[in-house]
Amino acid sequence: MRKVLARACLGLAVLALAACQTAPITGRQQFILISDQEANQMGVQAYQQIVSKGKVSKDSQMNAMVARVSERLARVVNVQGAKWQYTVFDDPTPNAFALPGGKIGVNTGMFKVAKTEGQLAAVLGHEIGHVMAHHSAERMSREMAVQLGIQALGTAGSMAQYSNLMAQAATLGLILPFSREQESEADEIGLINMARAGYDPREAIDLWKNMQAQAGQGPVEFLSTHPSPGNRIAHLEEVMPRALAAYNASPFRGR
Repeated sequence: MRKVLARACLGLAVLALAACQTAPITGRQQFILISDQEANQMGVQAYQQIVSKGKVSKDSQMNAMVARVSERLARVVNVQGAKWQYTVFDDPTPNAFALPGGKIGVNTGMFKVAKTEGQLAAVLGHEIGHVMAHHSAERMSREMAVQLGIQALGTAGSMAQYSNLMAQAATLGLILPFSREQESEADEIGLINMARAGYDPREAIDLWKNMQAQAGQGPVEFLSTHPSPGNRIAHLEEVMPRALAAYNASPFRGR
């Protein structure tokens, strides 16, 4: 039993050393087992499923705004292997997402709280921040490490189950909500993203005030596991001086 435990601990230690990465902007150390190629493939597949089941909006103004904001953000972010694509869904829920591979979705209901182009940039900058920081892959990797550890204790053939673990982890990573730590990190990255794209980062504060007001009228899916709007605004205000410096230096400012 001791030998099995030792082998399991050694294997997980090797995985941990090999899987260390650093999140952009914040510099947080991460444990990630999933490659960019694997994450992008899963993101594209998930996006295709969402589009096939959802109702795509034909609202020309909403589509044009999402296209403008997405394209400006895409110019200033670094997402390996991204092939940017964006869709507006006819859905009253105030929600939006970005998936690995550069796939963006925005519900028409988001325009109830993101009332300006800059506020929409805050939303999409945040969602793209999740992709830049590999949050889905990080969450999948944590789940995989736990399952591999359990299987290593139970059977010597645990690695033979790797493909099954990938499928389980993909469900966890792409569907379940992000952690509060990841949400706060995406806020920070998103604020810098929108500033670099030439959008006034102070509009992010207005966005979350709108979110707070909307939440008072009923549950908001976009806020389901996020930090409270008050804590979120306080964090954004801490990062604001750096964001304003990026905004003032942006070649896209005023466009």
